[in-house]
Amino acid sequence: MNNRYFCKVLCLVSILFLLSAPSFAQTPDEFQERRQIVLDNMEPNSVFVMRSNPPAGEFEQYRQDNNFYYLTGLNEPNSALIMRARTFRTREGEIVQRTTTLFITPRNPARSDWDPQSLGLEEAKSKLRFDNVLPIGEFQSEYENSLTSRISIFYMDYERSQGLHTPLSDDEDLFKKAREKGGSFEIRSPNNLLYPLRRIKSEIETEYLRMAIDITAEGHKEAMRSIKPGMAEYQLQSIIEHVFAINGSQRVGFNSIVGSGPNSVILHWSDNSRTMEDGDLVVVDIGAEYGMYTADVTRTIPVNGKFTDRQKDVYNIVLAAQQAGMDVLRPGVSWSDVNAAANEVLIEGLQRIGLIKDRSELRNYYFHGLGHNIGLQVHDVGGLGTLEPGMHFSIEPGIYIREEGLGVRIEDDFLITETGYIHTSKNAPRTVEEIEEMMKKKGTDYSRYLIKK
Repeated sequence: MNNRYFCKVLCLVSILFLLSAPSFAQTPDEFQERRQIVLDNMEPNSVFVMRSNPPAGEFEQYRQDNNFYYLTGLNEPNSALIMRARTFRTREGEIVQRTTTLFITPRNPARSDWDPQSLGLEEAKSKLRFDNVLPIGEFQSEYENSLTSRISIFYMDYERSQGLHTPLSDDEDLFKKAREKGGSFEIRSPNNLLYPLRRIKSEIETEYLRMAIDITAEGHKEAMRSIKPGMAEYQLQSIIEHVFAINGSQRVGFNSIVGSGPNSVILHWSDNSRTMEDGDLVVVDIGAEYGMYTADVTRTIPVNGKFTDRQKDVYNIVLAAQQAGMDVLRPGVSWSDVNAAANEVLIEGLQRIGLIKDRSELRNYYFHGLGHNIGLQVHDVGGLGTLEPGMHFSIEPGIYIREEGLGVRIEDDFLITETGYIHTSKNAPRTVEEIEEMMKKKGTDYSRYLIKK
């Protein structure tokens, strides 16, 4: 290969990479704005304390605590956050001073050849927009001093003892000693301040979720193309997660569920150990994580590429129930109304095919909720309640006939807008016809990687 040709190829690859790379990112301004909203909603004379997740095991990938990341944008262990709302009396009256302090590990040049380096104190202050950035070694004294200052409320999730007859946790012991020295404070969960914020996603959060969902849809399509009788559930899982990885998903949002035949009726099956047989249905419940945000999309597919009449009947009942829920989606609608619309279709369908006689029997074949929020975690926080613009969630009705080893679940992701909704996972084939058509196409030949035993 001559140099000129090599340069052309390299240039083309670089252009393709730039075109495929995301053009969005959460900015320091967005994290700072979230902290400011929390500060503004803190009671006067209060302190907000949060620690990062502990370090991962040796050679394991680290992932930050969701709430900590939401407020800081920092994906490093050995970090902590203290936010204060202090009241001062002046001649003009009372003022509330609100400050934020981030505690992180300083850089360690001596370990630069061995370990990834932390952001460092100066860069953290300039890039993350904190009032103060201090070494993590100073956190404990700052935390303890706050407990004996004139603070009335502590917003903190702390380690709790296991019962009345077990020793106090380190945090509980500190609270006890602080109160013995005159500290007088109430402890509240920070979730009351954070969950309403996390429930509504920003434009950038929506872009991360769109990317995670699109990657997940590609995983589903490759699963449909590649599956065949005699393949193990874990082999199909590996193909799906390969698609995730080559599209920039660093990890799965949750353990991939590939449940075939009798495993299709187990809601959270994740052993993925069974060999799939001709005639089985397979529930594939998966979600790629992208930029800390995770999708959650489920498809149910026939191993041999063709639904039987019985499978098709059950599948279309679930599909119609999901569509009934979709048909009422819009801002201001109660989630209970979405749930009721889907339930009516499930009840009518199960009665029609003779599985139930009375509507009270629905839970014999459908025993989970209709859906949940998605975001920094697969079952994200904030609840559904009344639908509002900016909410991302799934709708996932199912029917599980244990005596037949026949389970069907269809799960899609949605975004509520100002005027209605967006079906964000529509790229994953959803109807019987779409799935069967996709399954006619050639997929990954996993057999080329098998080691002869």
